[in-house]
Amino acid sequence: MKVMFIVYHDIKVEARSQEILEVAKNLGSETVFVSYSKPFDEGSCKCILTGKGKRNYFSFIKNSIKAIKNENPDIIILHDNYTAVILRWLHKYRKKIFVIYDSSELYIDRKPKSLKTFIAMHMNYFEKKYLRYANIVIAANVERAEIMKNYFHLNVTPIVFDNAHKIDDLYDTQACDKKYDKFFSDDAFCVLYGGGIGKPRMTFELAKAVGNLGNNYRLIIAGQSSESEKKQLYSMIKSNNYNNIFYLGFIPRNEWRYLLKKSEISVSVFTQDTVNNINCASGKIYESIFEGTPILTSENPPFKRICKNYGVGVSTIDFTNGILELQKNYQSYRKNVESYAKNLNVEDRIDLLIKTLKEKIESNNIT
Repeated sequence: MKVMFIVYHDIKVEARSQEILEVAKNLGSETVFVSYSKPFDEGSCKCILTGKGKRNYFSFIKNSIKAIKNENPDIIILHDNYTAVILRWLHKYRKKIFVIYDSSELYIDRKPKSLKTFIAMHMNYFEKKYLRYANIVIAANVERAEIMKNYFHLNVTPIVFDNAHKIDDLYDTQACDKKYDKFFSDDAFCVLYGGGIGKPRMTFELAKAVGNLGNNYRLIIAGQSSESEKKQLYSMIKSNNYNNIFYLGFIPRNEWRYLLKKSEISVSVFTQDTVNNINCASGKIYESIFEGTPILTSENPPFKRICKNYGVGVSTIDFTNGILELQKNYQSYRKNVESYAKNLNVEDRIDLLIKTLKEKIESNNIT
């Protein structure tokens, strides 16, 4: 049985896609991977590169459909609404192929503000019209699964496969100490944020909260940013005379793991402005938990549920009081994080998804 996985992401930096590829390899005897990037272990599957290895959406769609025609797979796994056009084509021309659709995002109410988001609206149109014809739909958390069932008029609730990622990348302790020791050389309470700089990620609100707490606290920001957002942050730092906020830019995953290990808490926050943001399923909270680091989150339902049920952090939009609460009861939160992490098994999640998918595939007489 041949399984094809089609994804428009750089799989080397996208943990969920890496996990879904492992699932694909375990569903059949042959695996074909289609994307503009190649996985780390490309020898374990056939790789079809689109756009000559560069992001080119139209080339991606064209060559993905060509790959389906040439390879004639039994099962196709599509990832996110970038592949919604392919979902439409499969429904019209390849009805016998068993289709699994993995949704890590839920952009169902995005307003067109640029050419990019205008194109995204067309993806959403195809997703809404044709997702019901997929044989299996996978969502990133229980909140999104329920929303998707109603919004897309699905017959059954999507399977939940959460983003409980663990960073296994090794880091050079000596090299990282040399590079980052200046941030951890005193007793400042270090707050780590990996969302880059952006209004939807509430970076400026977080920076203001830590800045006003004073030099006994420190905010370290990692991740991507536009030049205008970077200038806005630096302007805010300068006008308020903050000396405790530092932006590192994009850093490798292994160095991110080092910073998680060294920081007191990490932050994952999103504005409550879209269905996707409100019901965000960021894997960064799990990356933090696996390193034993408590979390500060916004009040998004998935975050709030995890903080309430397991006591691993504080869910609030009052970042100042959230940080102070975590500091005050720090050892208790650390203990809860360590306890929760012991009961989280990344491989069990993958094995359970493989088992569930195999059962559904067999019940549809796909062998």
